Amino acid sequence: MSNAYGRFAEYYDLLGWNVFARNASIRLRSFFKLRRLKPEIILDLACGTGELEKQLRKTGIKFVGVDASPSMLQAARRKNSGVKFRLGDAAGIRLNRQFDMVLLLFDSANHMRSLKHLHRVFANARRHLKKDGFFIFDFISERGLEEWEQINIKRTRQYTLFYYGHYYHETMSSDIFIEAFIKKNGKYYDRIFQKIVERTYLNSDIIDGLTESGFSKILVSPYDYGDEIENASRYWFVCS
Repeated sequence: MSNAYGRFAEYYDLLGWNVFARNASIRLRSFFKLRRLKPEIILDLACGTGELEKQLRKTGIKFVGVDASPSMLQAARRKNSGVKFRLGDAAGIRLNRQFDMVLLLFDSANHMRSLKHLHRVFANARRHLKKDGFFIFDFISERGLEEWEQINIKRTRQYTLFYYGHYYHETMSSDIFIEAFIKKNGKYYDRIFQKIVERTYLNSDIIDGLTESGFSKILVSPYDYGDEIENASRYWFVCS
């Protein structure tokens, strides 16, 4: 992945970046119920701070989390005793076992450094998936990356957060900047700054990569209910 999280991981949850995982856990519970699934073990690629594992703990599902950031894994282990977390790249890691489900959530597919790299992630997901398993991921569209073209400010008693970005049409990529001032010891502030690079691709290129990786059933829908797929900012892929 092209984004190495350092000190940002320390405040990732505090600044609200774990909300997506909480929402995704609700969506996954609905998916399990709709499909009458009872997965025993899930591989969570680019697991971040392990918020999804925490939210689904009571389901009894076992997880293996993989992330390329040692700082993220340190936070994940603090929140999830008994869960196995591995340091590694989503495209290159080999666990020598298969899973009922493989996940790649919260822009993680957009973080991959090239379309070729993303296709390698798809192939690795297929490699680790049982024959009747599901690979689920979200993906931000060009419209979604264009939405970073504004300055956002959030203030609480604990911190002040700025996040903004710039979308480059010629490369279909965005530079995203996150800056926060977190109150420490009453009067001092800890400043963090994180740059993230996200890339988007045509849905046809995504589907080609999935097909080449061995997925024969690919369902694509808008992530946000009520959106039309042609105008969606984020897509939800369910592959088998």
